Formats: sequence, structure tokens, C-alpha cells
Amino acid sequence: MAVTPGARSAFGIGRETTPGTPVTATYFPPLSKLDPTDKPEYLVDEGYRGSMASQYGGVLGPAVSELEFEGPGFVDALGALLHNVLGDYSVGAAVSGVFPHTFGLLNSGTGQPPSHTFIDSQQLTASTGARVYPGAAISELTLSGNAEGLFEVSGKATAYPSAAAGSAMTNTPTSESIIPAWRSTVSIAGSPATNVSEWSVSLERELMVAHTADGSQGPYTIGRGPLKVSGKLTFIALDESPLITGLLTNQQPALVITVNNGGSTGALREIAITCTKAAYQDAAQKRDTLLGWDVNFAAMANATDAAASGGLSPVKAVLKNLVADYAA
Repeated sequence: MAVTPGARSAFGIGRETTPGTPVTATYFPPLSKLDPTDKPEYLVDEGYRGSMASQYGGVLGPAVSELEFEGPGFVDALGALLHNVLGDYSVGAAVSGVFPHTFGLLNSGTGQPPSHTFIDSQQLTASTGARVYPGAAISELTLSGNAEGLFEVSGKATAYPSAAAGSAMTNTPTSESIIPAWRSTVSIAGSPATNVSEWSVSLERELMVAHTADGSQGPYTIGRGPLKVSGKLTFIALDESPLITGLLTNQQPALVITVNNGGSTGALREIAITCTKAAYQDAAQKRDTLLGWDVNFAAMANATDAAASGGLSPVKAVLKNLVADYAA
């Protein structure tokens, strides 16, 4: 009997012109996990029939699909994920072939970021070997780094019901390299924080899946609501500053986390995340081999982190790579 090894899996993502209409992949992130689930509601007939039973029939109701993903943070596909969750995007002039891409919270028009098609090329689907998950809207995107591991990305998305891909995915694996998290630099209130051993920043987007009586089992739209940004910093304790000047005085310091590959000019690959008002929520002391602090923070919206669409934003991200335009 034929079987399908998981190692044959490949994944793609493409920006949609019309939300919910599948497109071919533009980026091919080598994720270590993509767990898609189709979730139709099951509607049950519970009308009494004179029998000691409670369920007499069922039909499928409205449907969506949900995806969870994680893997190393490759800087080409990362731009598509940031565009999906934030919405505001601009690109600057290239320097030695490297383009600076700025992502911020979209505060103009409908405030809706673009949607994307996720493609799961798992070799199971008849004829094409792949399923598409169109209209995907990211509800959670986490960027993280542990000094002993890699720069990593994880997230969750909600999409329209899946369908067989119209054609086999042309898999073009990224040529970018993984980046070790020890290459991270952290700045707090304008000063280097060299004692941070682990960090994470989570962008969470409220979603509303709206179904209507339009003859379609899938949603009419997947609307994006407000953005919330939070994160965690793990310090090797040098003093009590995370508690005294960070938490107890409500300093809300400017936080900048930068990860790059150490390259120069045309070889540079980088992501810089700025939260100008990182309000500490707690500062738990850790008593391991070395004393430490676990600090959870919430990023407050401010004008400094706003992008081209204006308004207020809790975060801004600048990505540098060889991609010419994520809006194309």
C-alpha cells in the first residue's frame, strides 16, 4: 500500500487580489510545522420523534479552515506575514540590491490588510498533490529568539474552506539562510540591553468571520479588528532595573529588537521591530543558577510607530532583503 512521508511536504504563500480567490505561491517558507484544519459546523436535528434518542440527522453548516504554523524566520516570506497582519506597507530604494520594507498598522480606508493563500503541498490531493487555504487572515504572529537557538516565527490564521489546488505547486525553496538568535540586539530606552537571553513579540489581531445567506458555505468575509501587541523579555539579572525603573515607575521604555545575519551591503538580511511604548506588565524574579527576570510587556499605541496611513500604532517593523515589492 502506498504511503506518503511527511518529508515530502512543501509550503507556499501568495498575496491575493480578491480575498478568498486562490492564487499561486510567491514565497516558499520551509516551515517545520503547518497544521491545517477544515472546520465546518455540524448542524444536528434534535426534534422529538417519540424515541429515547436525541440526534436524528446532521448536515454541514458554515465552514472555515484554521492553520497553525511555525518554523525558522526566513526574511523573504516574513514580509508576506507582516503585510497580512499589519496592512500598512511601503518600500524604499534599494541599497546594493537590498530593499527596506516598512510595515505598520493600517489606519486608513477600511483598515483591512491583504489576504493570502496558503498552499499545503502534501502529495495527498488527487492530481495536484496540494490543497489551498484561500482568504487567510492571520490572527496571531509571534517573532522570537532564544540566544541558544534560531530566530523563529509562529502563528495562527483563519481562512476560507480548503480546496484542491488547481495545479501542482511549483516548489521553489527559499535561498535565504536561517539566522541564529544570538545575532539579536535589544535596545531599551535607547541603551543596549546585552543581558537579554530570550525575547518574543506577538502581534494578535481580532478576527470576525461573517457568514451570510449568499448560497455559499464559506464566509462572506473575514474581517480584521484591533491589533494588540505584547511580548516577553528574559534578563540575566544585573540589578533591579526591570522591576524598579521598568515596572514600578511605569516607564514604558522604547524597545527595539533587531535581528540580522551579520552581512554587509548586498548580503544584509535584517528585521527590526520597534515598540516605542513597551509598558511592563510584570517583572517576575527567577532564582535559577543565576538570578534573572521574566518581564511581560504590552505595547501601547503611539504616533512614533505609525506608518504611512497615519493614526497610532503599537509597533513598526522594518525588513531588509532582496524582495522588490510585497504589494506586487
